[in-house]
Amino acid sequence: MHASCLLELDMESEERAQNINRSLELDHGGHARSWVEGRLLKVECEASGLMSLLHTIEDLMACLKVADEITDMEED
Repeated sequence: MHASCLLELDMESEERAQNINRSLELDHGGHARSWVEGRLLKVECEASGLMSLLHTIEDLMACLKVADEITDMEED
């Protein structure tokens, strides 16, 4: 079974979305791709099954949290 999902995250500004996307692109490992549309950060994830997809999303969220915190520090 193949599983995929598309996440759309409102980053409040296009600049913030671009900054976070640059950080995420370094860690995709072939399981995700991301791009920015306005202030939305879009991430498409793929995996061989539902549990693998869940793990991919969990990893992505951990990376997103760090990228978001770093962006917060840079904006202050």
